[in-house]
Amino acid sequence: MSITFEIDGAGTVILPRIPHVVFDPEQTRKSIEKDRNVRRHYLYPLLDATAHFACSLLIAPQGCEPFDLPRDPWIIIVGDDLHFAWGPKAFDAKLLDAAIKSAGQFVLVSSGPEPFAYRVAATVAVRDRRNALLIETRPHQQEAWRSRIEEIRGADAPIFICVPHPTEATT
Repeated sequence: MSITFEIDGAGTVILPRIPHVVFDPEQTRKSIEKDRNVRRHYLYPLLDATAHFACSLLIAPQGCEPFDLPRDPWIIIVGDDLHFAWGPKAFDAKLLDAAIKSAGQFVLVSSGPEPFAYRVAATVAVRDRRNALLIETRPHQQEAWRSRIEEIRGADAPIFICVPHPTEATT
């Protein structure tokens, strides 16, 4: 099974189904205790939310296998920032729409791993007990993601956007 879509007259893209990753709270807690350096990593706030604050964490890469939404509150990382960023079309539409409908906050990161954006997602899940959909993409797909969110949730959808510095936007 795969996800297939057309690219503006350039041909067909076929993405193989790959597994999504669900973080186990106990394993995450042990990993943090075992390696204190993980606290310096930009993903640490999300790992901490899972290990110590009963938040679910799932990573969904491009072309990932179907999955059920985790228990609330959840943080789902949509990884659209691999070798190519294909935007929303690289993900199962039904799953993506379900996550967009259930999210209480959207964090759109097109700047690379900016720690503050990850802290926003973790804070929403931990403090506010709302679901956070964190989308990692590249600058040229930022508008496609924003449009998809607003198409499903409306123009007032709470979107935190983290963009690259102007000199970095050409990548």
